[in-house]
Amino acid sequence: MEKAVNSEADFQTAVMAQLALIEERARSPGGYSPRPRLFYHGEPIILLDDVVTGLDVSEKTIRRYRDAGKITVYESKEGNIKFVLQSDFDTFLEQTFISSSHPDYGALRKKNKNGSNAGI
Repeated sequence: MEKAVNSEADFQTAVMAQLALIEERARSPGGYSPRPRLFYHGEPIILLDDVVTGLDVSEKTIRRYRDAGKITVYESKEGNIKFVLQSDFDTFLEQTFISSSHPDYGALRKKNKNGSNAGI
């Protein structure tokens, strides 16, 4: 009988811990354990994995933008660490995207609807 009581207590403890974790994640913007802010020469950086995930594109797409000179990507000489500077990312977004509240949004979007990425 005591073993059943202990098992039930262990289960309740696990459930309470899971609920506490869910609540903590809900209270923390950007997730439970945000990545630390990193800097290069005093400027914030964004890991390339975060860019890929955030924009929902492949790393190959980012390489094409890099090769076209639209964004600068820093890569480690050893290993597989890649990042972009916050200012480069901001410039990339400003030059590549248009706000739906922009006065010329309709005309600018129609230009690129033929499947071409010429405007990007």
